[in-house]
Amino acid sequence: MILQFKVFLAAFALPLILFFSVSAFAQNDAATASGQLSPPPAADANQPQTMTVDQYLDLLKSEVEKGNNEAMITLGIIYERGQLGLDINYGTALDWFTKAAAAKVPEGLFNLGYFYQVGAGTAPDFKKAIDNYTEAAKLGLPMANLRLGNIYLDGKLGVAKSNEKAIQHLTQAGKDGIQDADWQLATLYLNGPDGFPKDIAKGMQLLNSLADKNYSQAINELGAIYYLGQWNQKTDIPKAKGYFLRAADLLNNVAMKNLAAYYKNEGDNKKPNQTLALQWAILSFNFGQNTQEMAAFIQQLRGEMKTEEILAAENGAQDWANKKVAEVREQQQQQQNQVAPATGN
Repeated sequence: MILQFKVFLAAFALPLILFFSVSAFAQNDAATASGQLSPPPAADANQPQTMTVDQYLDLLKSEVEKGNNEAMITLGIIYERGQLGLDINYGTALDWFTKAAAAKVPEGLFNLGYFYQVGAGTAPDFKKAIDNYTEAAKLGLPMANLRLGNIYLDGKLGVAKSNEKAIQHLTQAGKDGIQDADWQLATLYLNGPDGFPKDIAKGMQLLNSLADKNYSQAINELGAIYYLGQWNQKTDIPKAKGYFLRAADLLNNVAMKNLAAYYKNEGDNKKPNQTLALQWAILSFNFGQNTQEMAAFIQQLRGEMKTEEILAAENGAQDWANKKVAEVREQQQQQQNQVAPATGN
């Protein structure tokens, strides 16, 4: 039996998004405990590429002696992840993060907090985990505020659940540039789960602010809101379509799915368009919505369409994808040109 395909309703999408927003860090931390911006290089850019691992480690240790605190973080990460061909050694990583924390390096405090949280290289100690996260947050590390916001939101690690503290930390993380924190707050304010203070005005304000920053999930969610007339907003189908198109242009596959549903059920001027519906369904599937539901929807559409309509949809999807690939390549080239060193005579 083929299920009827519908627009992703905000009422159903928001709780699901909220679940993943709240829980994502717990699932990903095992692989990326440190939260550093990038892995350590194989060798220093100014050193010969023939440098051995031991020579590179000695170089990092000499940098530590010179007061380079970031070198302590790099050493900790190398041993935590078993990089450069070394075995994972949580004990050695813990030592380096402890030294970095003692030097008040925010990333060191954060990583040490995580090690105490999960018991990596040491026995779990939730109080020490919270203390280190809190100190890192005080020193302005955005990720620490995001972590604490989620901890207080759920009452984890032995702390009492506190919506007030969760809002405080998530708000600060958002101010410091973590858009996921603002997205999480927006869904919380709109839905008000588990006693969280519902505030539709704040939720919509955050969504619109994120949309202005091209945060595709917020743009798609605004489309769903205006499609359905939710959260005190009047139904505005053309406006909803505009948001879906903006989000799709940012490669949001849910927005592509919503566009497929729009053209299947609604269509411009209330004229459904199966060709465009199939085009966006194909794009959604190829950009990540490769679910049984989407496969069944695509199969259903093909069964209802003429051969020339199917070919037009397939060509339209291919042309759109080719255009996006060209745009991405151009952007990458522009970025490379901006960082390329200037040359002179």
